[in-house]
Amino acid sequence: MKKLEKKPLIICVCMILIQSVSYLFVKLLQGQTHLIGSTLDNSIPFINYFIIFYCLWYVLLFFVPYYLYIKDKNMFTKYIISYTLAVFISSIIFIIYPTEVIRPLLNNNNLLDIITNLIYKVDTPAINCLPSMHCAICTLFIISLSISKKSNNVIKIIINIMSILIMLSTLFVKQHVIIDALTGIVMMSIIFIYVNYNNRIVNKVKKLLNI
Repeated sequence: MKKLEKKPLIICVCMILIQSVSYLFVKLLQGQTHLIGSTLDNSIPFINYFIIFYCLWYVLLFFVPYYLYIKDKNMFTKYIISYTLAVFISSIIFIIYPTEVIRPLLNNNNLLDIITNLIYKVDTPAINCLPSMHCAICTLFIISLSISKKSNNVIKIIINIMSILIMLSTLFVKQHVIIDALTGIVMMSIIFIYVNYNNRIVNKVKKLLNI
């Protein structure tokens, strides 16, 4: 059995801390929020069991980069650069155009509703929705694993399916609306294209982190 690698886990924790601190800092600089959503969003039903996939995102935040570190350190480096740039760019968007969504009122009639209400409570108020970081990072999961030639095909398929379900979950548990999801996907796709073809930055980060 291989020894657990500490470095990728430490890097993941640092990245998540940076994202959390940035999110809290952004709230101090924001003005009036903009309520977003459309008729199509209103037609999407609330489906409580999708909260399971929504929460699965937090597990993949550690699993995917750790797997990339073990299998493909070059792609792992591109992953963390893309992740960091996405946090920085999304923070700027949150300040310039802070958004808000309306959530349903749940009565805690079952375990899934209780979990959903807990997520709502932790993430209150329901602002800074565009772009959806859930969808942005899921896009990063899909792209980085799909491009990596060193990753196992079965793992790729499983993570891709999970990522798609997570993106759908943001809509079905009413944490985001369609424009949030699309913006997150497009933003991360553009970021990764930039990083993927910028070997100079990738090599510098690899050297800096001694990867």
